[in-house]
Amino acid sequence: MRGDLLAYISDGTPQAIVDRYASLADASKESDYGELDRDIVVIDTETTGFSFNHDELTQIAAARMDKGEIVDWFVTFVNPGKPIPEDVAHLTNIHDEDVADAPSPEEALAQLAEFVGDSKLVAHNAAFDRTFTTRHPSGYPLLENTWLDSLDLARIALPRLKSHRLIDLVRTFGAPVSTHRADDDVAATCAVFRILLAAVDAMPKPLVAKIASLATPEQWETQVVFQYFADHSGDAADMTSDEAALVEDAARDIVSRETNEGQLSWATSQLDLFSLQSIRRDRLRKIENRPKVDADAIASDPMRSMEYPTAEEIVKAFSQEGLVGNLYKNYEPRAEQRDMSTSVRDAFASGDNLVVEAGTGVGKSMAYLVPLALTAQRNGITVGVATKTNALLDQLVFKEVPALAKALRVSDPDAKPLTCAPLKGFSHYPCLRKIRSVVDDGAAMKEIQGKELSQAPAMAALLSFIEQTEYDDIDGLKLDYRLLPRKVITTSSQECLRRKCPFFGNLCFVHGARKRAEAADILVTNHSLLFCDMAADGGLLPPVRYWAVDEAHGAESEARRAFSIELDAENILREARRVAADDARRNVFSRAERRVVLNGAKEESETLFYTLTQKGKSAGEAYRQTAEAFCASLKGLLFFDTNRHGRGYEIVELWVNSDIRSSATFGDIVDKGVAMRESAEKLIAACQNLVAYLEDIENAAAIQREIAAMAIDLKEQVNAVQVILEDPNESYAYAATLCRKKDRVGEKLQGMPVNVGGKLNDTLYASTHSVVFASATLSVNGSFDGFTNAMGLGQGEFSPVKTCQLDSSYDFDKNMTVYVVADMPEPNEPSYMATLQKFLVEAHKAQQGSMLTLFTNRREMERCFDYVQPELKSDDLRLVCQKWGVSVKGLRDDFLADEHLSLFALKSFWEGFDAPGATLKGVVIPKLPFMKPTDPLSCERAERDDQAWRHYVLPAAVLEVKQAAGRLIRRADDTGALILADHRLVSKSYGKVFLNSLPSSNIKVLPAAQIVAELAATNRG
Repeated sequence: MRGDLLAYISDGTPQAIVDRYASLADASKESDYGELDRDIVVIDTETTGFSFNHDELTQIAAARMDKGEIVDWFVTFVNPGKPIPEDVAHLTNIHDEDVADAPSPEEALAQLAEFVGDSKLVAHNAAFDRTFTTRHPSGYPLLENTWLDSLDLARIALPRLKSHRLIDLVRTFGAPVSTHRADDDVAATCAVFRILLAAVDAMPKPLVAKIASLATPEQWETQVVFQYFADHSGDAADMTSDEAALVEDAARDIVSRETNEGQLSWATSQLDLFSLQSIRRDRLRKIENRPKVDADAIASDPMRSMEYPTAEEIVKAFSQEGLVGNLYKNYEPRAEQRDMSTSVRDAFASGDNLVVEAGTGVGKSMAYLVPLALTAQRNGITVGVATKTNALLDQLVFKEVPALAKALRVSDPDAKPLTCAPLKGFSHYPCLRKIRSVVDDGAAMKEIQGKELSQAPAMAALLSFIEQTEYDDIDGLKLDYRLLPRKVITTSSQECLRRKCPFFGNLCFVHGARKRAEAADILVTNHSLLFCDMAADGGLLPPVRYWAVDEAHGAESEARRAFSIELDAENILREARRVAADDARRNVFSRAERRVVLNGAKEESETLFYTLTQKGKSAGEAYRQTAEAFCASLKGLLFFDTNRHGRGYEIVELWVNSDIRSSATFGDIVDKGVAMRESAEKLIAACQNLVAYLEDIENAAAIQREIAAMAIDLKEQVNAVQVILEDPNESYAYAATLCRKKDRVGEKLQGMPVNVGGKLNDTLYASTHSVVFASATLSVNGSFDGFTNAMGLGQGEFSPVKTCQLDSSYDFDKNMTVYVVADMPEPNEPSYMATLQKFLVEAHKAQQGSMLTLFTNRREMERCFDYVQPELKSDDLRLVCQKWGVSVKGLRDDFLADEHLSLFALKSFWEGFDAPGATLKGVVIPKLPFMKPTDPLSCERAERDDQAWRHYVLPAAVLEVKQAAGRLIRRADDTGALILADHRLVSKSYGKVFLNSLPSSNIKVLPAAQIVAELAATNRG
């Protein structure tokens, strides 16, 4: 078997793990897995849908496997007694005529049970197949069989794969191709199953033993696989050098933790040898990180000065023979890319900030990376890039920067290699201290959607990820967070024990990642962490003085989010439960009494401790009462919901204006908020006293930090009450988010800075030498004023700014035709919806699919879909819709895989969605994406500025349309049509602002029928 491992393994996977995965196919052929290799039945089913209550079987396939060979088959269609839905038939290629004469589910399951006998069963996502095959009495015998889940095995043994879908495992390892037919899927699972056994066999033996100990087979049937390998782990002579080192480290940890004398031998069980410290130490043993110099130190040193690349060097770098020219085959120099890079270099050298709009195809990331990298290396400093999306972050860290590093090595083999490190916030990384505590407590059974499920597979996948990872975050880890909530396995800045934690330093994911970032030439992070670092007065990021903020069109909203304050009812009530729960395991003060051991303490000291915890409990109960009263009072604001008698959405957003503030309802909220604030202050004092007492108590660091973190959270809450309720500040706009459901808590009061630029002047610009903001969409009608004003650029001593506008390197006028529908009714006219629906049908038929329609409103999208989809189906055209609960990733993958598929989508597809080539031939925007007139920030701005709509709402909508238009042309040879079906582009004066801001000037204002005719003619060629 030959697979495509490198295409499916996660970027950043350690080479040792890549090599491990690469060896699995051969190992599976050469090994004998005993009872797991004898008389195994692999099964797969196809059904009419995913509902266990309403859907039914359409096919069953099973294969008996012995020593890796299929020795017998059972395959049958099943008559479900109902029509097979079109999308299911398309996926499985099983149609109504295939099952018309097939046995009923009862008959087929009886035959299956006879075929299986008492063999172990293997299925990919076994819960699905087990449920459908044991719903009918004739399938009940299968409840007695052991079901092994190959999906569990894949997630645990191969956590560094990007996907664990059967078809992706097949492609990774070159197994037989899966086609979504049960028989083909069974053949694929047979091949994949032995590879998964090889993967478990390749895991460190103490880790396998630990996983086996997490649950019994009755709690988690796949446990038997890990138990088998734990029981057949061999002896010391069979260990690899890495495993021997791991055992030696683990033994040292155990001895140091549990005894001061004695030795551990191989006779010690593998389970006893498991240690998180040892598996981390083994993975990181060759990693050293030394922090770079702070550019501020260079600037303040009279004996040193910053060194920047010259303009001539930049020009040469972007020539065919230059640095960037050597990166790509058939590189064609682009004047726009060279000019942008030169502008970035000039901004660094002059200490200015820069705003640059670079159209699609310019290659803006390499344009800012080259001057950043050269500046970093010549001065021994760390420079930074901040992105809006994880996709660009990963592209920079794992594609662009490594390519640039390779080119730099070629140009100067003696120079130090260019290094790069990603860094995200605390909650993106696993907390080893918390995880050790969770694992030590054991895997519990949790009720999920009426079923009792074990935490063991989630814990096992997490432990395996830790063993196979250096400092990567868990964002891509396939973990069931219903079983193992993210909050339980991650920490926050306030909760982190830092030097009191046994994992602090290189072993820790968060602090190890930060150390790696401090030592890197280029730090890559996200907008969120950059602006949160500013709001927190630093400390979250290393000192970086030169930044490139990419995807900068999203920077303002992210900065505003970071500088906002809020009173969130759900968080408040969660805090109240922590300090006043009757359950001693949940009450932080009761847990302090249970966990803190006062060995040798004097009687008066012990008395003081329990006096302090009792004061904490009393203050906690008082806080709980006031917090519950405050949170309940927020529902009263629903009175001001102008659409409260309509069927509206569940969540309501209100602008808290002077009228609402002067009402008796809001007065009651203020009174209850003040009472909560006063009780919170008393609770803070109780917490601080207890934290001070615990400072010198041995083994009290964890509970001490938890109480200290709670006090910090309460202080933020006190501040929010004062700013939002007691003494509102004019620099904020205030909003209330309310939930219409009486039995659900979803209320929130929020204060958002109206002018976030002022905050950035005091923080970001004051602490940096130069910040470059880059995006393909920053200007409106040729002007950057909207962006620079919003971001506070040019408004203070530290924010001098230059701008640079560069056209796309692609020929948009030739490749993109913009159609404006001249005879479409206005969106508020009664005939609008029916006219739009008919136009969408005709446009899709003329284009023959491959269209993306971007809506601003879910209801309008679904109404259009219900009308358009049946009409297109009659012409054999597929249309899918971004309905509630539908996976965005699944829709993206489906759209890219089917060249003729069309999609109705919402906000998540307006930007960041790339579908190059014939996959996307047309983008339709039915309605201009203006903010809701009730948006609290817009309302506040309108109160202060008569021209607020033109200053803020219009530019934001223009940029969104520019982003949407950017989905269409992703390569130089892409062509397509952008269809704007909003008549206001013709009837309103601001229509010209939209049209003048588009990348193509090939704009046609035509009746709908003529647009359809042109689309059809273009499609015919």
